[in-house]
Amino acid sequence: MTTEKHHDLTAVCRAAQKGWVLQVVQQGSSQPVAERELHQWPDWPEFPPDAAAAAGCELVMLGYMIRPDTVTPDSLIGWHRVPNERAWSATVATFADLQAHGS
Repeated sequence: MTTEKHHDLTAVCRAAQKGWVLQVVQQGSSQPVAERELHQWPDWPEFPPDAAAAAGCELVMLGYMIRPDTVTPDSLIGWHRVPNERAWSATVATFADLQAHGS
């Protein structure tokens, strides 16, 4: 689990050659602050609710959580489709940041 404070973090779950890759990146950077390869995931043609929930669990194991204020009716548990890619993204924060801001 991370104890660093980061603002403007985005998680991206992207289809890879085998399975999926989950990355957390800071806005304006392409270097991940956290990453997990999800080779055991099936080759879903889409991102079903089961994948959204599983990606959220993987984020927790990395020390992050989808920001509760970003879970909207047009999202899939906070995940949004990345245009023109086989990927989904969500705005995330560290547990410490969420606690500090009362989220």
